[in-house]
Amino acid sequence: MESNEPDSFVVTAFFVEASLGVGALCVGWLVGVDPLASIPVAKDSINQHMIATLWGVAATVPLLFGLILVNRLGLPAVARIRRFVDSRIVPLFKPMSIFELGSISFAAGFGEEVLFRGLLQTGIAQWWDGPGGIVLSVVVASVLFGACHWITPTYAALAALAGAYFGLLFLITESLLAPLVAHALYDFIALVYMTRRSSPKDS
Repeated sequence: MESNEPDSFVVTAFFVEASLGVGALCVGWLVGVDPLASIPVAKDSINQHMIATLWGVAATVPLLFGLILVNRLGLPAVARIRRFVDSRIVPLFKPMSIFELGSISFAAGFGEEVLFRGLLQTGIAQWWDGPGGIVLSVVVASVLFGACHWITPTYAALAALAGAYFGLLFLITESLLAPLVAHALYDFIALVYMTRRSSPKDS
């Protein structure tokens, strides 16, 4: 029974994250918002998708620097997050293979970006036309993104900042592919680092 627990968690985590995107597509169809409108399926859009993908890869670098900076600040609030991650999160992901970590990271990038940027941010911007609607769409999507990542107030605030970063990336590139790639790649690198780094208990 114990040997099947990691596999069960992988399937559950992948399904939950991916279902966010599928659910957002269904809701978008009902309310007349296409979350994937910025990623057209056409031969002449391949170059656009490649550029958006490169934007996503490049946008991962500031996120990683931000992660390193926050961890080195040594603030009590950050220490609480690290203790929670080390005691609750890492044990769940540590038994997973690189492929499994990559699959969950991709599902998270897809599901969460389709929901928060593709559906919410796009939908609010369409509902309230003009610059005010754009600002409101980024703020609302980012705050909800942070709230849905509530581990501690500090973690939620950092997640909201990351959500705003993804939202701005979406606006700049005009392609959901860019924040999707950045989100998935950042999650993957962070998970690999957290689960593969040595700890005092391992030495």
